[in-house]
Amino acid sequence: MTSFCMDDRRRTPAARPNLAFALLRRLAALPALWRARIVARSRMQRLDDAALSDLGLRRDQVETLQRKPFWRE
Repeated sequence: MTSFCMDDRRRTPAARPNLAFALLRRLAALPALWRARIVARSRMQRLDDAALSDLGLRRDQVETLQRKPFWRE
């Protein structure tokens, strides 16, 4: 015999989060994220080696980041 627990019930469709809305929000946020990556990478490129060292980065790491496409993290 199996027991029934209230937590085991499936959520009704009305109680599920609206996945389409969540997807649209994430898609709308992408251009701002991409722009922030472009700006951050170009600013890091302009830093001198001492400032990069303070951030724990080397020049070759920054150049590798700069060559990455903006959509890649």
